[in-house]
Amino acid sequence: MKLRLALCSILLVLLLPLLTACGESEKSVPSLEEVEAMTAEEATEALSGFRRQDILDAWGEPQNVSDTMESLRMDLYDAPTLGGWVVVQYDTSDITDPDTELDTLPVKGVDIQTIG
Repeated sequence: MKLRLALCSILLVLLLPLLTACGESEKSVPSLEEVEAMTAEEATEALSGFRRQDILDAWGEPQNVSDTMESLRMDLYDAPTLGGWVVVQYDTSDITDPDTELDTLPVKGVDIQTIG
């Protein structure tokens, strides 16, 4: 009886994390069109927690731009709805190894620029 109770306890401990994770849905990257309709602050919040590879997978290849300080990497996406661009900035402040994979960089901010 004690053996059964011990096995049930172990099984419960192992299955509990799986059962609680079933109800959770993974946050997805909003579409470029959705981001175009946001303010820069809303877009930054919506993309917070994502990495560059997540954005690339959702939006495709950008026009690549790096600032002159090399402390920030930016990707420029055409925003045809706005007639401008969505600029996604990535935080490189923690990079100490020059071989760091850039696609792992976290989103630092978003700037939405329009023409006119």
